[in-house]
Amino acid sequence: MVIQADLIVSVAGIPLIGVNLRAALAGMETMLEYGVMQAWDENTRMWERENRKKKKASLLAEETVLLKMRGSLHSSDGIYRNWQYGRFYLTSRRLILYHESFDTILLETPFDQIGGLALSEKGDRNGTETRRELHLLLKENRWHRLSAVHIEELKQKLETAMGDAEYAVRDLSAKERETCPQCGRLDLVRKLLHEGCTECGWTSPSKTRGVVAFV
Repeated sequence: MVIQADLIVSVAGIPLIGVNLRAALAGMETMLEYGVMQAWDENTRMWERENRKKKKASLLAEETVLLKMRGSLHSSDGIYRNWQYGRFYLTSRRLILYHESFDTILLETPFDQIGGLALSEKGDRNGTETRRELHLLLKENRWHRLSAVHIEELKQKLETAMGDAEYAVRDLSAKERETCPQCGRLDLVRKLLHEGCTECGWTSPSKTRGVVAFV
């Protein structure tokens, strides 16, 4: 779309301001086809190529990358909950989720801090789609919900890498995991029953009656 306009602003018949307007609105491919904004496009693409080369997660000494895969981490900060997207780097020592555009590490977990792994399916609120997730249990009893392009492969490679590094990892069964009935936070069944939920303060009714069920 091309706009051409000549505007004259006058007061009491006396012209004060003249505006000559010429504007073109088109897709970038069309712009470049007609030779418009070529220099800007080339400079932008060159800067992006060079910038992407620099944006790599830093590796430790004697650390090698075993797997790279697009994925995301579910983040919850108070009432604000969303998925943060980046690229997983599985190395011989750590699991890293790196956001290339912002040069930010969203998740960095050494193998010795991982206490268990579990695959699960989460449905959306409408019940129309399901998401395969990898639940990562850290030793300080923190959970991370991860999603990836090939989530089963990520879990398998992580288990293999931890085994090669001589770190034992437990594949948590569904019987060992449960969500808090009040806030939905995932946790170990035993901890929920004995200690309650650290996220919202929910306490098991059996505990409030003085009876604790053992799992």
